[in-house]
Amino acid sequence: MKKYIQIITLLLIVGLGASAQLANWSPGSVPAYTNFPTYLGGQINGYCRITQFKFHVTNPNKMYAVTAQGGFFTSTDGGNNWTVKAGTENYTGKNASICIDYTNDQIIYMGTGDPDYYENGDGIFKSTDGGASFSPTTLTDCLVLYIIQNPANASTFVAATNKGIYKSTDNGATWNVTTSTSIEFCDLKQNAALNSQTLYACTKENTSRFFRSIDFGSSWTEITSGIDATSVTYIQSGGRIGVTPADPNVVYFAPITGLGMMNKSTDGGLNFILKKDEGIQNLTGYDSIIANGPGQGNYNNSITVDRVDPTKLWYVSHCMWSSSNSGATWTFLHLWADVIHTDAKQITQSPFNSSQLWASNDGGIYLSTDGGVTWSTKSNGLYAYEIANDAGKSSHTNRDNCIIGTQDNGKIYRSATEWTTIGGGDDYEKKEYDYQPNGGNIYNFKGTRSPATSPSETNLGIPGTGDFEAAGFNRSNIELGFIGKNGNIYLSTNLSAGLPAWTQIATFGAVVKSIHSCIADVNRLYVITDDDNLHVSTNATGGSPTFTNITLPSSSNSIASIAAIANNATTVYISINDKVYVSINGGANWTDITYNLPS
Repeated sequence: MKKYIQIITLLLIVGLGASAQLANWSPGSVPAYTNFPTYLGGQINGYCRITQFKFHVTNPNKMYAVTAQGGFFTSTDGGNNWTVKAGTENYTGKNASICIDYTNDQIIYMGTGDPDYYENGDGIFKSTDGGASFSPTTLTDCLVLYIIQNPANASTFVAATNKGIYKSTDNGATWNVTTSTSIEFCDLKQNAALNSQTLYACTKENTSRFFRSIDFGSSWTEITSGIDATSVTYIQSGGRIGVTPADPNVVYFAPITGLGMMNKSTDGGLNFILKKDEGIQNLTGYDSIIANGPGQGNYNNSITVDRVDPTKLWYVSHCMWSSSNSGATWTFLHLWADVIHTDAKQITQSPFNSSQLWASNDGGIYLSTDGGVTWSTKSNGLYAYEIANDAGKSSHTNRDNCIIGTQDNGKIYRSATEWTTIGGGDDYEKKEYDYQPNGGNIYNFKGTRSPATSPSETNLGIPGTGDFEAAGFNRSNIELGFIGKNGNIYLSTNLSAGLPAWTQIATFGAVVKSIHSCIADVNRLYVITDDDNLHVSTNATGGSPTFTNITLPSSSNSIASIAAIANNATTVYISINDKVYVSINGGANWTDITYNLPS
């Protein structure tokens, strides 16, 4: 399901007069609150990719969460509602982990990077004002997957990274590596005994290794006694560790390879016995069938041990499983598409109420009170969709309507009252609205369109194979539309028809990146192609349109947008790759107004 996509900010360029060119740019405001989207059926829906969440040490109603593309969120009502700390949603280094100082909850440590793709981060950042602002520590240039504070010495912290394990004894001011920096780690747990100084860690290797420390991370010993982490088939990297206050001597080590394996120790992690071998049950796949393979368990994976019964476990990768015999055999609870969002990141019991089982994944945060059989969403306010390029668009005729295509969470439509999921999975399809009344129509670049108020799609019948490349519609003539496909431009003058008629009016031989039909002059059409050219027509609605080619001032190969101001078709703005320009003579000359915009 995963595809690595470039996440963008939709840049809304307003009609600035030519005399206002000295203005700088500032970030726009974001909504203070957004509810979880309504579910219409089919594959279960979701909201955002939660990488880690934590409970407050003493307050059962206070919780913390971070998302993969930026955003440090807090809840003060037991996860019912969440608010973002302003500014953290714009943090470009991604957020992987958090640690809240148990002596002062205004002190927060945030680990960066993306644990899903195991992407490098910027190390650990620290806040002393409850997350209102963060500053870098001296631990930099690494993905930080877990941060643990010493329960017996509040100034001491240990962090597991993709470049070894690090320890700080001065509240994060300095960090020292305590393992080889060539070892990539993927889990870190503390022994569940009160004030224990014993830590456990495992590696992101095809045959995951288990390490133990008895001096809170100052030194580490690899444990091999009884551990089986080898696999003949369905090899996947990494592992997960489980501990429980029900019996601090019980430690589980679950290599992900071989469809999920399980080792158990009853002496604090010194010796293990194999409880589940490879290929016995498919714990990591999209279903329980062994022959169907492992899914993406190498990074979508979590286990937890019951806080009361040390023989009871839950395992989630895509589907949900439980075991009542130390992981020897497993009961299938539900399929990945049916109950909660797939792509698991974390499953754990509340430290305040063992009847509450919490889970986070690529869809948000969820709560079960019946042992994982049924779940309710706890994600209101966690707005952190990952929107694909040109897949997030707003209606031109109804401000309440917009649509976005997301990674992991499908196609999401917004009406005046709510967000609604109208398609699951990954939706990277480009989209655009026309100017028809009542919100208009959504043009889906695979060749269909649908009313803004309905998810139903009809085929547009444009010649040729493949997706659209770009679309442009006209505000003053709502019947007028242009579509770019395979380097060609197609014109329609009857968009309100059930099946509009399309005529090819140009061939450019390069990918069309953006189209703009001018409000002030419906005959003027601007087209940007990926070969750094602007094509301008002044008779676009005539019988035989002609175009003038103009070389753009910088590259347009990646992403482009163009808009002329409403009352003058020759004053035009372009955003191409990481630059913004204005022309007051129809594109003949350009002025760079990028100023302080981020790249």
